[in-house]
Amino acid sequence: MNRFKIFCFFVLIFVVTGTIYAQEVEQASQEATMKEGISKDITQLIVGKWEIASNKRAVSGDITFDENGKYDMNEKFHDGSGGGTKGGFELNCKTSPVTIKLCPGNCPGSEWTNRFGIIQILPDNKLEICTSPDGNYPSDFPEDKTGEYTMILTRAE
Repeated sequence: MNRFKIFCFFVLIFVVTGTIYAQEVEQASQEATMKEGISKDITQLIVGKWEIASNKRAVSGDITFDENGKYDMNEKFHDGSGGGTKGGFELNCKTSPVTIKLCPGNCPGSEWTNRFGIIQILPDNKLEICTSPDGNYPSDFPEDKTGEYTMILTRAE
C-alpha cells in the first residue's frame, strides 16, 4: 500500500509540473503573438500624414509616410526658418523596440545622412520616434518627450 501512495504522489507531482510548464509555454506564445501583432500594426499604422509636436528642434512640422516606403517631412524651426526632407524609410519590426531608418533620397542611403531611430505606439494612437545623433539606433526611449531627437506624432486630420 505504501508503494501505491508513493507512486500516486510522483504521478501527482508530474501532472502538476507538466501543467505549470504548459501554462508558461502558452503564455510565452501569446506574448510573442501579441508582440508580432503590434509590429504588424505599426507597419500599417504609420502610413499617412502625421503632425509633429513642438520639441527642442522644431516648433511644428509634419511627416507623411506612404505604403511604398517613402516619407516627406517638413519642419518649422525655432528661429523662424524651415526645412524639409524627402526619402525612403525602413522599419524593422523584428527588433524590440521596432527600429526605423529615415534615408534622405532612397534606402539604402548614405550611412552619413541616414537617421537611425526607434518607434513605438503611444496611447491615443500617437507615435513616438526617437533618433540618435551618433548614427546608431537608440536602445530606449528618453523620459523627456520634447528632446531634440524625439518626435511625438499625431495623425493629421
